[in-house]
Formats: sequence, C-alpha cells, structure tokens
Amino acid sequence: MISSVSPSAELMALANGRDVPDTQFWRSASTFYQQIENYGVYGRRLYLTRVSPVDIFIPISQALFLSVMMTLVFRRAFAPQSRWQMLNVLPFVAMVGDYLENMSVVTMMLAYPTQLTELATASAVFTAVKFIFSLVSIGCIGVGLLLWLWRKGARR
Repeated sequence: MISSVSPSAELMALANGRDVPDTQFWRSASTFYQQIENYGVYGRRLYLTRVSPVDIFIPISQALFLSVMMTLVFRRAFAPQSRWQMLNVLPFVAMVGDYLENMSVVTMMLAYPTQLTELATASAVFTAVKFIFSLVSIGCIGVGLLLWLWRKGARR
C-alpha cells in the first residue's frame, strides 16, 4: 500500500511525534531503540524501503551544492591563494558523517530486535557531525557573502 502521506510523517505518527532518527541532533541508544520499537514491523520496513533509498542521494547532493556555493563565494571574498579557499571541503565532512549515520541506522534496523548499543551511540555522533559541519558550511557561505559585499562596497 502506498500512502499519500510522506514516509517521515507516517514514521513520526508511529513514534508518538518523534522525528526520524537522522533529523535529531542528538539521541541516546535507548531513545533510538524505543523509537524503532514504536515503529513496529511496518514502520521499520517503511524506513528501509522509502526513507533510506532517498538518503543515498541527499548527502552527496548537499555536499556538492554547499561546496560549489562556498567556492563561488570565496573566489569573490578572498584572494586566490588564501587558505580560506580550502574550507570548501567542509561539506564533504558532513557528507561522510551523513553516510555513516545512514549506514548505521539501516544496520540497526535490520539487526532489530538485537540492540547494537555502541553503534547506536556512534550513530548519534555521526548525526552530530553531519549537523555541525553542514551548519558551519552554511555559516561560511554567509560570512563569505558578507565579506564579499563589504569589499565590493569599499571599492566604490
């Protein structure tokens, strides 16, 4: 059965309003396992068949977008040989964290009811890395834009 409701909304309903694991900045192993227990067989299958496949493309798409944006902005904001130009690799750190998180969540869903508590803890760290480096990348783009506009205005 294909529902018109998004898979994330269905999973939230099954988990008493709790967001899917990869949108939670931090979670404990016990919280994660309580959540996937609440999903039941249907929810776990929904995650593995409808949410997880999309998560193959999101990390690389986001990393490429943020990296290209940083490159374009930093070319205008900083000198070509500036070390600031090298910050455009930060989105790829977020991407690695995201892929590690995705693989760990899928592994834990497939292993359930066996609880891999160390992996659940590591998964939360991967999620935090994803969020931190994504937000830092966005912040760098913002700072670069401001610096570029400021320098552009100073030249007039």
